[in-house]
Amino acid sequence: MAIRWRRLANALPASSHASCTGKTVGGPWDRRGSETDCEGALQGAPSAIPGIERSMQPCGCNPRKDQIMQNDDDQGRLPPPKTTSLALREGERVRDPIATLTSGLGEDPSLGELIAFRQSRPDLKEAARMSRQLDHEAHRVAYADDRHAQATTIASGMELAALLFDSLVCIWPADSLDEVDAKLALADRRGPYGTNQEADYTPSLEPNTARRIRVMRAAFNVGELAAPPSPPAPGLDDRNLSGWPRLRYDLRDLLPLRGGQPVLSTVPEAWIAFARSGPDFGQLRERILKMFATAERLFDLANANDEGKSQELRLAAEGARILAYLTASQAMIWPARSQADLDEKRAVARIINDRACRPDPLHMQAAARHMVDEAIWVHRRLGLHAPALFKTEWIEVV
Repeated sequence: MAIRWRRLANALPASSHASCTGKTVGGPWDRRGSETDCEGALQGAPSAIPGIERSMQPCGCNPRKDQIMQNDDDQGRLPPPKTTSLALREGERVRDPIATLTSGLGEDPSLGELIAFRQSRPDLKEAARMSRQLDHEAHRVAYADDRHAQATTIASGMELAALLFDSLVCIWPADSLDEVDAKLALADRRGPYGTNQEADYTPSLEPNTARRIRVMRAAFNVGELAAPPSPPAPGLDDRNLSGWPRLRYDLRDLLPLRGGQPVLSTVPEAWIAFARSGPDFGQLRERILKMFATAERLFDLANANDEGKSQELRLAAEGARILAYLTASQAMIWPARSQADLDEKRAVARIINDRACRPDPLHMQAAARHMVDEAIWVHRRLGLHAPALFKTEWIEVV
């Protein structure tokens, strides 16, 4: 079996050609303003983003001990990237990072492909950095002094990409300290109220806000026993205190300061096309159903197997379950463009609700709920309004 995994970096640039037409959509899916709709067959060979080095190489065995526990001297931290530029060139397209990561699996992956997918190690640290960087840049683009005429759509495209990276970080299991550090870094200082509400505030949260906070914390949770100790405090004789690490992996040390003018070299047309694109929600729903059914069957086979294959079956089952939740997050993040899309999103939500009685990891169930809470703000920025905005009643899991 040979699988050629694309790099996580491929989620962004690839050679493409796009065209713009003046189509509009009626009803509640109308977009505000006079922006034109972009279409295009955006295809081409992938290229890497500076700063992303690790490939998605499948592994045929369990992670080694040196993969589980990192060296003590690096404290699980990566050096600052050489560049913060996405370096998108004219004619390039932005890719959905989850679609890029999972495209090699097809609609009916084999046992070996699911095992390889589960044992692959996407660079969650880089995914966390990309998410935070795109979120910051979206705000710069939206409020820049010389804003682009379609700055709102460009910012929305960046925020959609950031949420897709978020869901990858949330859903992927914490197999090593690298994944733990990525989750903790992306959860740090995240709203509402950051990690905790300040002690000098009256505890008077609205129930919906309190639920959002609990779901967000559950989505990024790694477990108290899995969290490594923070970097040691400086001693009396230590110097270079301005750069002393606050966290094992601190995104504030890796990115430009928030606010100000845009800092990334990007092509507006690529982000406009990305914001106005979207998946086939019916295909996403079918994949979710198939992967959950595959996971259930493989777990049953693993429990009943006496031929020494239970570990392989369990790994494949976990891979199918991860794939199902990643696909569900795509469905929750992308906006509905029609009533049919909205119906499919509701069907996906019902599937995830039904998983509340299954032994699925809490962080996966919470991640799907968290993405709905976050994505609705982006959908409003794109000009969608009721009843096109997707809302649902979740079974509480936290």
